Amino acid sequence: MTHSKVAGLVGVLALLGGEAGAAAWDTCNGSPVKWYSGPVVYRNRCSIPDTGNVNTAYWNGLRQWDDLSHLVRGFNVNPVTDCGLDHSDGQNEIGLCDRAALDGNNGVTYSTVGVCFIGSNGIDEADVCIASDLDFTPRNGSAFGTSGRSTFVHEAGHFFGFKHEGGHSILRTSPPHLVTGGYEASTLWPTNAQGMRDLYAYSQTKPNLLPSSMGVVGDVAQTLDPALTRAVCRNTATSVKFYVGNLGNVATPTYSMRVRLSPTAPPLGYSESTNVVATFSHSMAAFAEGTYSLGFMVPAGLPFNTYHVYLDLDPAGVVDELRENDNTTVSAMLLRVDC
Repeated sequence: MTHSKVAGLVGVLALLGGEAGAAAWDTCNGSPVKWYSGPVVYRNRCSIPDTGNVNTAYWNGLRQWDDLSHLVRGFNVNPVTDCGLDHSDGQNEIGLCDRAALDGNNGVTYSTVGVCFIGSNGIDEADVCIASDLDFTPRNGSAFGTSGRSTFVHEAGHFFGFKHEGGHSILRTSPPHLVTGGYEASTLWPTNAQGMRDLYAYSQTKPNLLPSSMGVVGDVAQTLDPALTRAVCRNTATSVKFYVGNLGNVATPTYSMRVRLSPTAPPLGYSESTNVVATFSHSMAAFAEGTYSLGFMVPAGLPFNTYHVYLDLDPAGVVDELRENDNTTVSAMLLRVDC
């Protein structure tokens, strides 16, 4: 992808080390190169139809960013017969392109800016091409790697003026991209969201909790627990690792998070509430993040089976969030209880 020019109530919680990152953008005479007036976006209807997975990936890619600041002034659609995606034509167009036209990249954003001379300099036009051979199916659980949906979110970040960054970020320079919790797993991370706050200001003052079974260790994105099945016995102690972030612009109040075992795979397992094995009291500052080791006891009466390990944030709904559908995730690791 390119851009051309907590204390535990029950159980044990331990904070592990994390990889820091920061949103980045170009500047002109000390001022950011950004949209200084709200852009109008044109959907290339020839390659992004009115319904289906590509359409929802398009909307998710833009809204993950724009819902924070409501910068876009209009969402227009080009005729279905217009299959070209032109640059420097005065339209900010988003569509799918043949990968060969992108030099093999998953996506490219072409930004048009003036020459930096005196004062500030804004973005005049930005066009986004996404490789048409990507998979645009929504992902959940601990699915790893780049998808069409994550590419839409990544390139939308370039559309708003952001450069590549490391750490926990949708703007990592290369796949795999981290997957967060919930039914729409392609989303922003706290540093991305903080960049939107810094460049464009938030339109709402709210927190937003975000869990993941993936994290960044030494700038390598990976599942925090390996994608294998671990054998455990009843009435023994074990632990699981999860990332938790707050992409909101204010701190959360104190909320509970719980670890839950279920034989049901996602997404159906997200909505269950049985077999809670640990509960923790927690809170997070604005744009904070951390990776946690969550300890618990395998219940003595748990039936022999293979279990998915879920993390639910704020199941009681205490925190009024920007989005409420991204508070549950599942570990890549399975637990097999057979003794």
